[in-house]
Amino acid sequence: MLVLGIHSGWQDAGAALFDEYRPLAAVPLSRVTGVAHDGGRLPVEAIAECLEIAGVTRRDIGGVAFSHGLFPSRYYTLPLTRRLGRRLRTIIGRVKHTNLAEECLRHGREAAEAMIDTETLLGELGLGRHLPVRFYSRHTAYGLLPLFQTDWQEALLFTADAGGDAVACDARILRYGRLASFFGEDDAAPKDGGEPVGRLIALAIEGLGLPDMAALVALSAYGEPMLAQALLAHIHIDGEGRIRTDFEKEGGAAKWLRRLAEGHSPAVVAASLQKMLEDVFGEAIGRLMERHGLRNLVLGGGLFANPRLLHSLIERLNPDGFAVHPDAGDLSLPLGGVLHFLQARDGMEEWLRRRRPFPDPPSGRDYGADIDPVLGNAGCRLVSQDAVQAAAALLNAGKVVALYGRQAFGLRDHAERSVLFTAGEAGMAGAVNAQLDRPEMMPPVLYLQRQRASDLLETPFSAAAPARIAEPLAKIWRGRLPAAMAPDFLCLPHAADPDQEPLLAAILDAYAELSGLPAIMGLPLQIGAGVPIDTPADALRLLQEGRVDYIATEQAVWERGE
Repeated sequence: MLVLGIHSGWQDAGAALFDEYRPLAAVPLSRVTGVAHDGGRLPVEAIAECLEIAGVTRRDIGGVAFSHGLFPSRYYTLPLTRRLGRRLRTIIGRVKHTNLAEECLRHGREAAEAMIDTETLLGELGLGRHLPVRFYSRHTAYGLLPLFQTDWQEALLFTADAGGDAVACDARILRYGRLASFFGEDDAAPKDGGEPVGRLIALAIEGLGLPDMAALVALSAYGEPMLAQALLAHIHIDGEGRIRTDFEKEGGAAKWLRRLAEGHSPAVVAASLQKMLEDVFGEAIGRLMERHGLRNLVLGGGLFANPRLLHSLIERLNPDGFAVHPDAGDLSLPLGGVLHFLQARDGMEEWLRRRRPFPDPPSGRDYGADIDPVLGNAGCRLVSQDAVQAAAALLNAGKVVALYGRQAFGLRDHAERSVLFTAGEAGMAGAVNAQLDRPEMMPPVLYLQRQRASDLLETPFSAAAPARIAEPLAKIWRGRLPAAMAPDFLCLPHAADPDQEPLLAAILDAYAELSGLPAIMGLPLQIGAGVPIDTPADALRLLQEGRVDYIATEQAVWERGE
């Protein structure tokens, strides 16, 4: 059976397609539209892209999983007077989208299925009107996706949202072949938990004028957590590990945080919030693991797309097993939603039996064969047809090289679609970030030779790490790889896989022979806060605008023509 997963959130809407338990495609709406963090509606373009990638039609779909996201008001099964009003707004072109979870709470209905006219919705999407449908919550999807990649029989699943949503966290326990929600909140509003800690992060990002949480995390390395204790004084963890806040006593989190930050640098605010997250989640998760005798930890949700937080939790909790999806946030929701559909259809015992790591599915169409003709026809100059040796020599000479290799798989930054530069020059990362219109403190990834990973890093490192986790650079390399480090010596390592990333791995080997350095720095193939560069025409802009010196493809190295 082909199962389609759909998420229609305010940001990062998207779709995913599975053939039973095998993912075929996972496409963010922004990948198709070119609009960063595109959402606020049903992702019809992403659905079409998934079908195109898989080579199937809407008639082939056998089931659909919808998130508790946004839906046009005409699909809600509300009292007649409210339906008529919403239908009128649709007729005059004022389509209103409302959140399904909030509508369920407002009307006292626990089952999302009772709130939506699924036959009409499916029909207007061009799908079979009587297909089996499941609605999934954010926290369910967040937890099931990394859990599916494990074979554990017991584990704690802890999920946490980034942003201003009502629900901060959920905890679930896998034991005896069952998965039980410990807090029992899911997408419902917390009874008396106050404003969630994720709202503090959203407020700080907006107040400091930062593009996203990644920038806040990067900035935190450059400040002292002077305000952390003041933050922690308003956050309480009960005996069950539940996190509660009392910012309403101070007029609400927004007003209080504004007063607290007054007179302090952005780096101090960021460092204090990072310290708050590390302490709060370290204590809450640790308390749950100890209380229930669990040693395997599964994390999900946007707040865990934080490499420094993951590093801190691993150090503090020292779990026997640790799993988090490479994209812990909203982009992963359609994938987790399909897994929820399959669990509901097959039962937990069969679902657990079918678990296995699956490779990242395509997140868009493959333009790899088009890049060289596009560059050549645009007047770019061919430097060399030996892409590996030429790119290595240019990197060794201090040049900035955009790598346009294999089609990007998965939902986040891809190693073979990166902007590469040497790790041996201090300040290089800031300079390249500035060329790409990104905050200068944004940390690059340290692409390293797989066989040298244990030499470069101070702590044990898994080459198949489930997500990007900050690791301390070994002392003997700190002087030779200054571009890799933040002030606390943490870096973002990625061991190149010769099977999955052959071009990058070959360039690394050639660069190591020339320079004696077994690592190269990489930043996303992206300008500013826009979407990652995908098409050859967009890649060409990097050369034409002087943002990179060269582009290396699988066939050649190119520079801007006269």
